[in-house]
Amino acid sequence: MAEAQGASAPQLTGAVWNPGFALQPELANAIAEVTAPGKPYQTRLETIRGVDFTVFANAPSNLRDLYVSGLAHAEKDFYIYEDERYTYQDMWDRAAQCANRLRQRGVEPGDRVGIAFRNYPEWIAAFMGITSMGAVAVAMNAWWSGEELVYGIEDSGLKLLFTDIERTERLMGHLDQLGIELIAIRHRHDGLATWEEFLDGASTEMPMPEIAPEDNATILYTSGSTAHPKGVLSTHRSIGNALLGWECGGAIAMAMNPQMGAAVGRAAPPPQDPPSIILTVPLFHVTGLVVQMLSSFRRGRKVVGMYKWDVEEALRIIQDERITEFNGVPTMAWELVQAPNRGKYDLSSLKSAGGGGAPMAPEHARQIDKTIAKGAPGTGWGMTETQGLATTIGGPAFLQRPRSCGRAVPPIVKVKAVKDDGTDAAPLETGELWIWGVQNFSEYWNKPDATAESLTDGWVHTGDIGHLDEEGYVFITDREKDMVLRGGENIGCQEVEAVLYEHPSILEAAVFGVPDERLGETVATVVVVRPGMALTVEDVQAFAAEHLARFKVPDHVWLRTERLPRIASEKIFKRGLREEAIELLGSASA
Repeated sequence: MAEAQGASAPQLTGAVWNPGFALQPELANAIAEVTAPGKPYQTRLETIRGVDFTVFANAPSNLRDLYVSGLAHAEKDFYIYEDERYTYQDMWDRAAQCANRLRQRGVEPGDRVGIAFRNYPEWIAAFMGITSMGAVAVAMNAWWSGEELVYGIEDSGLKLLFTDIERTERLMGHLDQLGIELIAIRHRHDGLATWEEFLDGASTEMPMPEIAPEDNATILYTSGSTAHPKGVLSTHRSIGNALLGWECGGAIAMAMNPQMGAAVGRAAPPPQDPPSIILTVPLFHVTGLVVQMLSSFRRGRKVVGMYKWDVEEALRIIQDERITEFNGVPTMAWELVQAPNRGKYDLSSLKSAGGGGAPMAPEHARQIDKTIAKGAPGTGWGMTETQGLATTIGGPAFLQRPRSCGRAVPPIVKVKAVKDDGTDAAPLETGELWIWGVQNFSEYWNKPDATAESLTDGWVHTGDIGHLDEEGYVFITDREKDMVLRGGENIGCQEVEAVLYEHPSILEAAVFGVPDERLGETVATVVVVRPGMALTVEDVQAFAAEHLARFKVPDHVWLRTERLPRIASEKIFKRGLREEAIELLGSASA
């Protein structure tokens, strides 16, 4: 198995985190105490791919070791889905069966195996089995169209794919060209083995091949400024350290807050309700996969899945399952607050509520604090490329700075703003935000040029524009990349434009985001109709829906016959079109 490229002997540290700004004495002391030698979150320096990173000395060496830690809670409920309940032992056994069957089908360490279906229990078992036997789990976007699924399958080079009925039907016309085996999840289809048939008779003894920390673990696809989604390749080490990053950040906050039991290592009072969370977003998202599901193993946290997001169902689950944590995109927490029937449910178990993946409006934070999570609203910022880990903010700090997404999570993450000339921005000075840390991805699969553009000496270029204040709180004010952020989903404008240009009646197309009260942004487009051709708004949307996932289809379409405006470089003047569209939408709603 591959070793860390350029790895040197680890250097034990316990040194105080240096985020690039002046630390408050109490924060510096808490970090030093929590990460000191001999403590659970002890840190060390390790050279990985030529960069010296701060890593956790006690991080799991691979994801299989993480799953083993879950067996300390073997008989506890792990995953609840409708009327099905699975303990940590149940899921381990199914994962072991999956791993053994994959080996028997010729899957070897490093091979890619795909998952493309809803948040069924089989998703978790398959992911655990794939990564436990050293293969790479490719979490396919289940909202993709058939064409998009084919692209992901071919780009990642899958050897096998698990699919539910919707994804199977989308792929049926492409199977001959793909040449891979599909395993049918919760349905039957001629010629395909079902999940039950796939597992039948397999051993529940987990295979234990050697898996090095720098071995590849996952590929998650993300949209950006290119015509196709990019496969974000991450290692076992990056994911494991991200998980401890959240834990350590919480321990540091506890050390700073006397009301939470200031002494590190002192046992906290037992919670009234055992830790639990609703899985509110798809597992193919870094939020669902890493932040919500994988972070549950070490804590023995119960995870409750939903067929799809439904606020009334979420309220029922919070009450009946005594949910303690809610984490989704900000619109979900806001919908909880606004739900007409909220008062009919007992939400007293809820200790925190927030979201990431999109900015949270200040009024949303105030209402969450007032109604469903007193003293504990929160948000954060991260990317698929950083395992979702970058900044976090909650409680009073968030209410005081509702437009901030927080500070870099100590002790492994740093954030800075970089000016156009490549120099670091001073506090309050605007630049592109960069994120540093061992949690960052390794590369974009099959895209070395895109990797080189996005990674510099351990720093990820986020494409988000903003600044840090004197205390290190991050504020995002704009976006450099040609992208729309719709309800936590990244949508590459160029990807949508590429599809629209395939329509025979479209001469030009410009795609951009416009504000939306519920989703943050939605997709809009202005298209120029070819002379002599007929085209309607419905034609544009229907054509886009044939080739793109539904969430990428433009919600707003304007048709023109004249050439789109240009800037001096002859690029389409999108900013002007966007401003014009926002004015039109405002007038229509007035």
